Amino acid sequence: MVDLNARHEALLESHHGALSQAAECLLEATSWSLATPALMLRTAVPAASQVVAVGDLGRWIPHLGPDLDAFVRLRRQGVDVGEAYARCRATDGEAFLGAWGSLRGERPLVSHDDLNQFAVLSQQGFSRSPRNLLVVVNWGERVTAFLVACERQRRRTPPVGPG
Repeated sequence: MVDLNARHEALLESHHGALSQAAECLLEATSWSLATPALMLRTAVPAASQVVAVGDLGRWIPHLGPDLDAFVRLRRQGVDVGEAYARCRATDGEAFLGAWGSLRGERPLVSHDDLNQFAVLSQQGFSRSPRNLLVVVNWGERVTAFLVACERQRRRTPPVGPG
């Protein structure tokens, strides 16, 4: 966990401008909605940062559709792939089979449930005092999300002008 926290901190330092922009946008918001800003960071070369609406994260992160969420939940509980497949096929039938078939060997990074959890985390950050911004990092092989205080960005922004 310490290593991940250090990596997150290093990313925040290297994307300070985008982080400050996203934090200012969040502080200007009067209420939380799926249009609330979040900061999306990608570590692939070239590394990129982008301010996106929380509700649009699914456009920027490869993800599974909701028909495969039950399968993902079972796998995260330690259920074998074959057994999870059989249970979901028995429970969800054609909807599950269609979603499974649409994968075509792709490896989405998050599930629909994960995207919903990002929205919940954003709501929690919005209601904190000081307000916190959702930051989502696409590492290429996985995705992490965390909150960062917007006030931290204001304190670190250097004064404008001579001096």
